Amino acid sequence: MKRLLSSVVVCIFCMLPVSAKALSHADAKHLALRTAFAPSPALINALLPLNREQAIEYLLAQPLDNHVTPPEFLTHPAVLEPQKNMTTAQKQAANKLRRQQTQALRGWYVERMIKSRSPLREMMTLFWQNHFTTSDQKINDPVMMFNQYQIMRQQSLGYFDQMLSAVMRDPAILFYLDNQKNKKGKPNENLARELLELYTLGEGNYTENDVKNVARALTGWGLNKLKRQFVNKVKQHDQGVKTILGRTGNFAMPDVLGILLSTPHTAELITYKLWLNFISPNPDPVKVKNLAKRFKDSVYNISFLVKSLLMDDAFWAQENRGVLVKSPIELLVGLYRSFDVTDAPYKILANQSSTMGMTLFAPPNVKGWPISSTEWINTSSLLRRQTILERAIRGKEMKNGPMSKNRQLFEKSRHWARAATWPNDTELLLAVSPVTDMEGKWPMQRLKQLFLDPVYQLK
Repeated sequence: MKRLLSSVVVCIFCMLPVSAKALSHADAKHLALRTAFAPSPALINALLPLNREQAIEYLLAQPLDNHVTPPEFLTHPAVLEPQKNMTTAQKQAANKLRRQQTQALRGWYVERMIKSRSPLREMMTLFWQNHFTTSDQKINDPVMMFNQYQIMRQQSLGYFDQMLSAVMRDPAILFYLDNQKNKKGKPNENLARELLELYTLGEGNYTENDVKNVARALTGWGLNKLKRQFVNKVKQHDQGVKTILGRTGNFAMPDVLGILLSTPHTAELITYKLWLNFISPNPDPVKVKNLAKRFKDSVYNISFLVKSLLMDDAFWAQENRGVLVKSPIELLVGLYRSFDVTDAPYKILANQSSTMGMTLFAPPNVKGWPISSTEWINTSSLLRRQTILERAIRGKEMKNGPMSKNRQLFEKSRHWARAATWPNDTELLLAVSPVTDMEGKWPMQRLKQLFLDPVYQLK
């Protein structure tokens, strides 16, 4: 009788759709790699009892995590821009202090990503920073960079229309794209062009005339850099009639955003980029269009879109596992999160990310960094990545300073290696099967080989 009941239960379980079943280890690992930097033991244990939808909702539901205190200089921010009446020595001192504060901000950012209890939100914050790019190399104000980061993080899983509105009033964006120079009769098109091409419509979905008229609509939209505040300079605004995407009127910034959000192209661009970020390098155009329509119909609910992408069969397909490349910061943060390490050389890690081509708060250009792309990997960059990983695991000193804080990583990884069941536990570290043969190696040798295996660069 017991065997009969057991058989019935098994049959019922087999009839359930895959999405209704509890996650397998492989599925939990895949979800964690794409949404939480790495599959840590604690996270895997939390996900395993859940089915796909429950697991995704669990990750989305994690609240804003603010337990990592921001750098002290943000409490009483001073203006660091060298002033005309400063002596040479004073200007040099101001520049030095600004560089130190920027380094502190980068280190703090790494610490927050490693310690965060809401990793999906941190990954989405990175995504939005790469969508609405600015660079401290031009802005030269770590406080403004932090303030913009706060907008991205607070809105990271909220509503895109609200984020877009906040970003277009952000002093960092306005200064980075020279909109303080955009005045009636003398328009500057930088912000208008990036708003259309990079933030909303995408290439090919607007004309040069649209750029010119959007620029006119954005005249007077500026900032007070010393106070780090948005300023609407009404006298500098062009009150004339403008035609944008076939609509005509005396448009200003809010009108422009309404027009851009009313088209299907904006939702399609965001959906396309998030597909690249979460699923594969080759988005399905039909699915992207359908998901984008649902995203727009949800009033641009970002959480809704992320859940829809993660619930899609394409996300879980075997052929789409291990096909994305970790960015430098994902690689480093994931290494520490893999072992639930909470103490790390954060500033050094920020510097190491820079040596691998990703300087936080300083993307290479307005288009940002590659999204989960093979552009991150070549022969020299792979060797550099592997060297950094090896030295971190061994607790060795790195070029940029002492790695005494890596002791916790060394001890936890050594304990994990000794307790691991091979090859089963190794599967939790790699997106797909390793290239390297692990047979006959001692535990720490095998662990080292896992991190040096090219597959560790993938997610």
